[in-house]
Amino acid sequence: MQNQRDYVEGLHEHGSENGHASHRRHIRPITIVSGFLGAGKTTFLNHMLTLMKDRNVDVLVREYGRVSIDDKLIHLGKDHVHVLPNASVHQDAQLIVYDFLHDLYRQTASDPFEMLLMETSGLDLPEGLVQMFMLGHMPAHYSLAGCVVIVDGAYGHENFDEYPMAVYQVAYSDVVVVNKRDLATDEQIDSLVQRVRRINQLAEIYVCEYGQADVRPSLNRPLYEQIKDAKLRESERKYMDSIQTVVISESRPMDKEKVNAWINDLFETKGVRLLRSKGFLYFCNDEYRYEFQGVRRSFHSYANQKWREDEEKKSVIVLIGEDIDKEDFQTAFSACAAE
Repeated sequence: MQNQRDYVEGLHEHGSENGHASHRRHIRPITIVSGFLGAGKTTFLNHMLTLMKDRNVDVLVREYGRVSIDDKLIHLGKDHVHVLPNASVHQDAQLIVYDFLHDLYRQTASDPFEMLLMETSGLDLPEGLVQMFMLGHMPAHYSLAGCVVIVDGAYGHENFDEYPMAVYQVAYSDVVVVNKRDLATDEQIDSLVQRVRRINQLAEIYVCEYGQADVRPSLNRPLYEQIKDAKLRESERKYMDSIQTVVISESRPMDKEKVNAWINDLFETKGVRLLRSKGFLYFCNDEYRYEFQGVRRSFHSYANQKWREDEEKKSVIVLIGEDIDKEDFQTAFSACAAE
């Protein structure tokens, strides 16, 4: 993980205008398809393959059982379906995926896929997978096009109430597909959408049946476009899920040293409560817009590009985590403004 000083003072070298322009062509996007048991991940994945039949798409199936089944249900030639080896209790599951993707990148160098769809296990927490894109050589080989979570429209509330993992899956998502609309009432679907929105206010939400949602417009969206107008939507606070979204912002230019100290405190003392963080920063006397994405205490950051003259210069941070006090975070963040 980068240290905090590298975060704000070493970022110009990561700018997208020149430094990485040459190798960006070789970075391959991955879409993670997650969701609790029985939500309809494989059905959704097959629908996506139908929509993308004219593209060179591969599928990676991540299963933990002794016998892999899902790969046999995917409507794609076997040469384009990859199955991760099962992990034992003595192996790091994240490291297995990391090494597998590294090898896959080399093996497909002569015929690279345009998109990799990674179907996870129903009991898989996406945290390690999302975090993986910030580690080692991964940013040079792959980009996270989006983390899509499938939610069971009929049993979504029960899963959220009984299994914290189902809530965490939504917290780490970029896109939520509420599936099986045909098996639930309109009231059930509406209340489930409201609950999802309270947990993760940034996620794009689709409602469908038989997994037939076209989420392609919500994939590969630039971070700045995702959150530049971010603000809390009013949502019914009927459910007492501890995970929620907080948006803080500041229109004044920020002081780099103060932001360094704030980030250090954010990740070192509150990292356990924070699940995911995204944002961009407007620094005093700096023409670059800085962006970052974090998973708990790990984060990836870079100077994205120069501010355009027609853009509103401001700093916006989105925090998703447990029992976050927005007022405290906003006060501390605003205190980082340049004098």
